[in-house]
Amino acid sequence: MRAVSRFITASVLGLLWLAPSQCFSQTRDRRLDEALVDITLLKRLVKEQDRRIADLEKTVKALQTSTVADPPKSAVEERVRPVVRPMAARWLNPLAWGQIREGLSRAQVEEILGPPTSVESVIDYQTLIYKGDIPGARTVGGAIKLTDDRVSQITLPDF
Repeated sequence: MRAVSRFITASVLGLLWLAPSQCFSQTRDRRLDEALVDITLLKRLVKEQDRRIADLEKTVKALQTSTVADPPKSAVEERVRPVVRPMAARWLNPLAWGQIREGLSRAQVEEILGPPTSVESVIDYQTLIYKGDIPGARTVGGAIKLTDDRVSQITLPDF
């Protein structure tokens, strides 16, 4: 009787030992399968977002090109004709400053105003400084702050 009791006890203990390992292996497999499905879905989502971002970048580039190629003229620009003959530096022309607006790149700014007289660089931004003398007048200066290579702030010179 004792031997039977020991056998039953050993059998029950063996079953109790096997049961959790079977449950955990099934749980582990189920969770692993769920994680693999989630990873597949995330990869598909990232691929779709990459495609959408590429499309948006193409659209923005096309819009910037068309905007820079034909900047809108205001009524004031069409009526005002500079009385002073052209100055040596393009940045000394007030009409050139009228073409500068937020969102332009550094290359576009330098195409309009010419190279800056100095540049101050900080971690997040650069400041293009245009400073000099107007012949027969005083010293004037203006600045353009660039964040991520785009105009974010304009300080016009006091002509």
